[in-house]
Amino acid sequence: MTRPYTEFTETFAAADGTQLPLHVFAPQGEARAALLLFHGGGWMIGSPAMFFPQAKALAQAGILTASAGYRLIGAGADSPLDCMADTEIADHLFRTIAADAGLATISVGGGSAGGQLALSLAASPARHYDSLVLFNPALDACCEGAAIAQLLKVTPQQARAFSPLHHVRPGMPPAVMFHGTDDQLVPITLARRFRQLMTDTGTECELVEFPGVGHGFFNHDPNGNSAYHTVLARTQAYLLRTSGE
Repeated sequence: MTRPYTEFTETFAAADGTQLPLHVFAPQGEARAALLLFHGGGWMIGSPAMFFPQAKALAQAGILTASAGYRLIGAGADSPLDCMADTEIADHLFRTIAADAGLATISVGGGSAGGQLALSLAASPARHYDSLVLFNPALDACCEGAAIAQLLKVTPQQARAFSPLHHVRPGMPPAVMFHGTDDQLVPITLARRFRQLMTDTGTECELVEFPGVGHGFFNHDPNGNSAYHTVLARTQAYLLRTSGE
């Protein structure tokens, strides 16, 4: 059953004082779960609007959803580490909104660079999440992804600091990861390795592979994209299951 929802935007201050948006899509009535999303774009481009279609659809299913902005490299951020600092503030704000909606915990997710940002939050044992929802997340910038470090002009040590593949720990939240087998930016081999690392620590990690498609296959397309609808339906089901619904 489709539920009505409302949209509103909160703002929060980045470390340098930049005002950033948190776009919230709130179902009317009792929320069933909550999800905070971060857009992709290589930490250099993109906007929260990337996830507006998913956020609207999830809100209609009773899931409180937000899509957050963060400083981009060349526009206030020097590296993904600055983007990560912004996500911590967005996370705090969204938890307050979720608590006001009667939800004690949230899930977090994102696409590509946004997936890396979601994973950076989940890597901290100080934060609890119901689950992780990852759309071809950036997983490694220092080893197999060394080209990313070169592009961002960071040292291997700095790149390792924001490479989720090297920060898997016991006790991370369960995760679902959607990935194309022909992804040229984040090879499917990295996704499979990440799943194995999570499994080895005793953490559930479901990898849903989409044969023959590349990076960004999950995005909404007004002309139609069957993968978008498949990913959306599985995302909704996963969020409701891991939230205890």
